[in-house]
Amino acid sequence: MPTNVYFNPGVISEQRLYEDMIEESLRIYGQDVYYIPRSIRNLDKVLNDAVSNEYNQAYLIEMYVDESGYTGEGTIMSKFGLEIRDQAKFVVSRRRWENFIGRENTTTIGGRPNEGDLIYIPLSGTFFEIKFVEHQDPFYQLKKLYVYRLQVELVQYASEVIDTGNENIDVFETLKTYDIEKQIDVDQP
Repeated sequence: MPTNVYFNPGVISEQRLYEDMIEESLRIYGQDVYYIPRSIRNLDKVLNDAVSNEYNQAYLIEMYVDESGYTGEGTIMSKFGLEIRDQAKFVVSRRRWENFIGRENTTTIGGRPNEGDLIYIPLSGTFFEIKFVEHQDPFYQLKKLYVYRLQVELVQYASEVIDTGNENIDVFETLKTYDIEKQIDVDQP
């Protein structure tokens, strides 16, 4: 059976209304997080992978934690020690993302959130790394895409430079970095 001929899902005014409703619901049920785009400092030409990353900017934007909060494998005890593998899914409005972050053109692949970028949640003080960006879910409602779904995982810190100018974010680097400049006093008995 074909779609109803009396309804046209491509009407711009209906698309804007639907987009406004999505943004309003994200502002009501979401939370303020910081989106931190990645800058690649040193690129391995053979593997086409970043050897070291740098995070210099942070953008405050609202996102919704999809489903039931943190999921994933949780805390695992292995022969290498304790690993925390928390995962989550975030939903962010395309229009809000483009207005606040996309227009700055600070992401590696312009026009959308990128894998490798960070999300900082001030309420819990945790950092998540974007592992995958689903940009076609839900699939073309009213003939348009309205949200990005971000699959994120708890950050495994690997000596990246975090210097955004926000003290709450920048302190993460000092807490996780091993300081080799510490002096050992050998004169003490």
